[in-house]
Amino acid sequence: MPLPPRLTLPSPVAPRLPYLGLGTEEALRSLSDALPDAVFTTDLGGRITSWNRTAERITGWTGAEALGRECSILAGDAVRGCTCGAGPIRCGLIEQGRTSKTCTLRTKDGRLLLIVKNAVPLTGADGEVVGALESFTEVGEAGFEPRLTCPPAPEPAGDFCGMIGSSPPMQELFATVGRVAQSNATVMLLGESGTGKECVAAAIHQGSRRAAGPFVRVSCSSLNENLLESELFGHVRGAFTGAVRDRRGRFQEAHGGTLLLDEIGDVSPAVQVKLLRVIEQRELERVGESVPIRVDVRLLCATHRDLKALVQEGKFRADLYFRLAVFPIRIPPLRERIGDLPRIAEAHLRRLMLEGAVLSPGLTPAAIDALRAYAWPGNVRELQNALEFAALRAGDQFIEVAHLPEDLRGPAPTAQGEGGEARPASADEPLDRVRVEAVLDACGWNRSEAARRLGVSRVTLWKRLKAWGLAPTGRG
Repeated sequence: MPLPPRLTLPSPVAPRLPYLGLGTEEALRSLSDALPDAVFTTDLGGRITSWNRTAERITGWTGAEALGRECSILAGDAVRGCTCGAGPIRCGLIEQGRTSKTCTLRTKDGRLLLIVKNAVPLTGADGEVVGALESFTEVGEAGFEPRLTCPPAPEPAGDFCGMIGSSPPMQELFATVGRVAQSNATVMLLGESGTGKECVAAAIHQGSRRAAGPFVRVSCSSLNENLLESELFGHVRGAFTGAVRDRRGRFQEAHGGTLLLDEIGDVSPAVQVKLLRVIEQRELERVGESVPIRVDVRLLCATHRDLKALVQEGKFRADLYFRLAVFPIRIPPLRERIGDLPRIAEAHLRRLMLEGAVLSPGLTPAAIDALRAYAWPGNVRELQNALEFAALRAGDQFIEVAHLPEDLRGPAPTAQGEGGEARPASADEPLDRVRVEAVLDACGWNRSEAARRLGVSRVTLWKRLKAWGLAPTGRG
């Protein structure tokens, strides 16, 4: 189907095919349904906003099933090279400026099809990209296995399935994710709060043979024992007070796909026993029912807690731990990949601008230095919150140091004084080497300025550098 080079939309959000000035929306929808090619549109996050009848016929996904889901449901290499959910649209076909591409697509029932795909960006009245219009024509059934949705080897730029990072720890993480995604192994994601464990889990799902299936997440820390049991396994009507109808659990919802158990360390002993049975026997019983239900789910779990220590304390079952920790992956905290911070910040500000949440065009070098000098105990999540705060204060101006949250403008506290007030580190307290080196890098290895930002004396800093073999001359 010939496509115009650019199309415009009056709004970035539309429940069905957007109005393009060709008549009423209903007429345009009828025109789309009459086309012999599959046609669909997406928003900036890669979520499908329209889906014609030919797309239903070719893929097996109905419009009701496809609308609101990410284009990664197509699973084959038709979605290779995009970063859905990251914004702006990163469709490889659009970026390469090509009018068509032969690739593969995974149907709802698991068949792999060879297709010819077209894609063009959709722009709003202000000229900003708000989504994409894509079409494809079925060529035939492909006789080979699907490739990974996410590239097995990350690009030098550092983008990988919506995650950003060119630092060595992140490159190693991306390579590990690319390898483990191809298996059906249970993965345990370890890392501090805010490091992006859910993003890594989504990347594993997108790169697996289950990518066409559902990706379901359960926060185990947000529900009490009884509610979590019902949430995971479902219940039948009358199983407990308030159970007015039968309900499918998250294991059933994730059938054929992937289930992420977030904060698995907070699960009660009673629920741990039931989880172990599901993992071992691949079947469950809903609350109030003794009929076994078979489930086919790949299990991922995430925690910021030391599960080995919980096992030793008798708070977490050892047999369940070893079932879950088949393939542990550690997510590095932001302070260990501080070199990635400028690109992460730029990407988040761009996303906020596209959403219309902020107007600030970016950060000044001094503001970036201040961000790099901070320890980031809340990791990427804390960085995103700080950027939104600063951008709102800056308005349509570049973000200066004065716009940043107060904790980021001066020396970052490393300890708590009596009554909980923040105080600088003393000579008797350890300094974190990663943080110290980050501050020194930001200051051009000016020790006086670094000591001021760290809240310690020059002598204290010199002693630490000497102990680490970085004094008296250091690096500069």
